[in-house]
Parts: sequence; structure tokens; C-alpha cells
Amino acid sequence: MIPVPMEKEPEIYCRCFREMFIPFLDRTDQDILKVWLSGITYPDSTYHVVRDEEHSYYYVLEYVVRGKGHIRFNDHYYEPQAGDVYLIQPRIQQEYWSDPDDPWEKIWFDVSGSLMDALCSVYQLRGIVLFPQCPLEKEFREGIEILRRQEENTLERFSLVLHKILYRLHRHRQNNPEQCKSPEGLRLKAFLDGNWQKPLSLKTMAALIRKSPAQTFRIFQKDWNITPYAYLQNLRLFIACQYLRNSDCTVKSLAVMTGFKDEFYFSNWFKQKKGVSPSLYRKMYAGKSPENPDVF
Repeated sequence: MIPVPMEKEPEIYCRCFREMFIPFLDRTDQDILKVWLSGITYPDSTYHVVRDEEHSYYYVLEYVVRGKGHIRFNDHYYEPQAGDVYLIQPRIQQEYWSDPDDPWEKIWFDVSGSLMDALCSVYQLRGIVLFPQCPLEKEFREGIEILRRQEENTLERFSLVLHKILYRLHRHRQNNPEQCKSPEGLRLKAFLDGNWQKPLSLKTMAALIRKSPAQTFRIFQKDWNITPYAYLQNLRLFIACQYLRNSDCTVKSLAVMTGFKDEFYFSNWFKQKKGVSPSLYRKMYAGKSPENPDVF
């Protein structure tokens, strides 16, 4: 789905949807941890919230129980779905809404305070928005039940659950580094992976994510620690090696397949990279598993 544009830049836009709200009335230790509001949003295709920077006072921490939705902020776009957690930082213009065909149900906390600031810093969650397939429904339901009951030591008990959630987001991120890439970086890599046979340019890649070539270059290099050109060259080399080892594909056909003008350009390039010609490489490794196989 293409993100729907905001008609304007409102201070805050929100209306009554199918939600259960849980206000928290305890006003002690607000500087440390303040629970502005919490609740459960039930499937509603009209659900749509917009906040500008001035009115985004708190962290928005939400778990998607079922369905899916959309988030946009600072030119970034995400599609959370069932099993995902998302965390939106304060003081950021933000917009999020239900998918009209599969509206989400989600559990959410709006919180702020020095504890939340410290935990997000310590657990390196600054700037991270989406945590795909992070199984924390139990913890979110535990937190919402504590706030709903508002029994003795509610804030203390909720703060422990909140700490557990943020710690597990940190661990999930460590165990799933691929999920920490930006949506643009993932899309660019997928584009290169699927179009390595074609002549590609930075301009083409930039058009794909609607950024300038310079921005596109920086996004890719930041996410993958390699330039787009070097990544494409490594990918083509890896594929060429696989064909030479495991098929009867001619060097001429392989040159065309990997985007070279002719087999001589390809052979020179291959020898620069591997130290041997394509023909010799095939003789060395055909039908064998080399001691030091190429890892891409």
C-alpha cells in the first residue's frame, strides 16, 4: 500500500475509535516514569492518528496482536503486522493508521520520563522503530493488566514489566541483525539481489526509494557497510563462481549474464578478483568443495 498523504500538518489529529483506554491517575515520580495513557485498539479500518513534533510528548510503544497497519515519520515508512512491536520516539512528527483491508488490533503504552530515556539509551533502541516478529504479547498483556487493576505499587510493577519489554527488544535486535536495517536499505539490497544481471545505476536505485543519489549511497553504505557498486560486484562474482563450479555455462554466456560487454572484459575482471582465469577456476573447483569456498 502506498502511504496516504496527510492533508495538512495538524498539531494533533485523533478521534474516537474502537479502543479501550486505561488512564493512569498516580502522579508520583512522573519525572522518572509517566504513563500518559495505555489501552487496546480493536480492529477499525478508520483508525488514523497524526501528531506533530510539538505534541509528541511521549514514547509510543505498541504490540500488534493481529492485522496490520502503517507508520510514517521523517520520510520513513513501515508496515507493522501481527507479532511486531514498534517504538516511536518523542518529539517526532508521526502518523500511523490501520490497514483498511486488515485493520490491526494492538496493545499500547504512551510513556515518558528519565527511566524510559535511560533504558532506550542503554539498550540501544534510539532510532529503532520496528521489531518484526518479536513475541512479547504476554508481557504487553501483563503490563496492561497491571495498569487496569491499579493496585498497590502499580507504577513499580509496571516499570519492571516495561524494563523487561525493552530488554527483550534489545536482545531480539541482537539476535536478528538483519531486521535492524532501514526499510530503504532492505529494499535497495533486494533490488540488487533481484537485478544483478542488468545494467544498474545509482540514479535507478535512487528513483526506487525516492531519494537523491547521494542519500541513496549513504543509506546503503550505512546499512550494509559497503557501497552499492562494491556489493553488486561481489554478488556477480559470487554467482559467477557458482556457475563455474556447478554448471557447463560457457565463459561467454556467463559474461553476458553478469553484465559485461564481452568475455574478455569478464575474464580480465574475474582474474583481478580471483587471481586465476575463469577457465582455470573451473578446472580447479568443478565438482569439488574448495577448502576456502567463497562466502558472500
